[in-house]
Amino acid sequence: MIDHSKLQRRGAYGIATGSAVNDHVLMAVATDFENAVMRKIAALSPAELSLRFAGQDPVLVSTKYDGEGVFVYYAARQECFAFSAPGGRVRVGLRALDAVAAQLQAAGVQRALLRAELYLAAAPGEARRAGVSEVIRVSFNGSEADLDRLRLALLDVVMVDGRDLRAQQADYASTFRWLHQIAPDPNAPAHALSGEVMPEQAVAAAFARTIEAGGEGVVLRRLNRAECFKVKPHRSVDALIMGFVEGEFEGQFGVTSLLTGLVYPGGEPESFVQTFVRVGSGLTDAERIALLDRLRPLKVDAPLAMTDSSGRAVQFVRPKLIAEIHGEDLVASEGGREQRTQLIGWDQSADGWRFMGLTPCPRLSFARFVSLREDKEWNSGGARVEQVLASAERPQPVAVSRETRVIRREVYAKGEMLRKLVVVHKAGDLPFPYLVYWTDYSARRAEPLKVSLEVAANEARASALAEALLQENITKGFARVA
Repeated sequence: MIDHSKLQRRGAYGIATGSAVNDHVLMAVATDFENAVMRKIAALSPAELSLRFAGQDPVLVSTKYDGEGVFVYYAARQECFAFSAPGGRVRVGLRALDAVAAQLQAAGVQRALLRAELYLAAAPGEARRAGVSEVIRVSFNGSEADLDRLRLALLDVVMVDGRDLRAQQADYASTFRWLHQIAPDPNAPAHALSGEVMPEQAVAAAFARTIEAGGEGVVLRRLNRAECFKVKPHRSVDALIMGFVEGEFEGQFGVTSLLTGLVYPGGEPESFVQTFVRVGSGLTDAERIALLDRLRPLKVDAPLAMTDSSGRAVQFVRPKLIAEIHGEDLVASEGGREQRTQLIGWDQSADGWRFMGLTPCPRLSFARFVSLREDKEWNSGGARVEQVLASAERPQPVAVSRETRVIRREVYAKGEMLRKLVVVHKAGDLPFPYLVYWTDYSARRAEPLKVSLEVAANEARASALAEALLQENITKGFARVA
């Protein structure tokens, strides 16, 4: 079932970084469940609860575990293991896996595939909640005592003893009861998810109690139809890092902000990525420096000119890293105008980005960086656009006019040296329609010609950039020429 040669062993425990499941049917079933069920869980803000849940229909309000989503495979007289889909990261030899195997064996189960959340229980005397980044850290570098703190919350049943239960989401009440029969003890290394069935109009109050008690959030499942939501006190989105801006901060040099995006399903022949939000807050000084080291080797040509609010260029990177971002709410329009961002295609064969136009996408207000999601992959649902858009269909981009108007052109000379300023305006609904070009020519330099570009959102900003260039570079002896 798994390739043991890929496991990194520490005693009985072993972990493989990826592609360690060699049973293609098992991986296909798990991947299908992840796409058809787990990816369909929608995010709700607390403000939406009283609007969506106002009646008497039964709702399961369950604990939101902050960990890594895994599948658990059990077969009688075989090693029980956990794995991710479709990535194929495998873990064996965990105390929690031994507990699952014992529970299923005691129930007379011969074979089962379960969906679970691998999370880290708090250490003695520790009040704070551990997140997925700590699950990853412990998995690869934790002590034996740390590994024993890894728990499995059993969330769903995919298959058991030959029965395919993937279509049972509309009858989740049966699944919930079965899990509690198998693993009822919430303090055990492996246990059924904690939850309570209540009328939907009581959901908002239950959520408030959970947050007041220090919980991360809740998961809501309607028991009369296949509908599931996660609710946190803040909006949480996993987004692909598409680019970065580097610069000085507190006397150091590192990443000042990140450009993030969300991925549409279907990556052949080209992956469609919607630019989402730029985020600079939440990064520690150490994270800014470390991210620069990780992102610089991934740099590729920019598909269009983009800058931060200070006019520093966004440097695009190959799609690889995913960031967890928190914010207050999604803003679909401002001032009666629909929010639109860049749609950019990633062509794997060309190893590059292609700008395709502008399409609707909400903005995450008060966005801040939380952590890297080392457990997720960008092209297999790790940064899916469904987190913020109801429809995941590939959009039709809005055509962007290419008409360009020169609004300022000045040339200065000093002997054989020439310096030229050009400011242009590009027509169309662009986020940065003003381009400020600066050309510096000197025949005596090793590099005679130097050209730089800055962009601006409005004419006032473009004018300020132009004046700063002139003040810095037009020194004594330069004269303006026709």
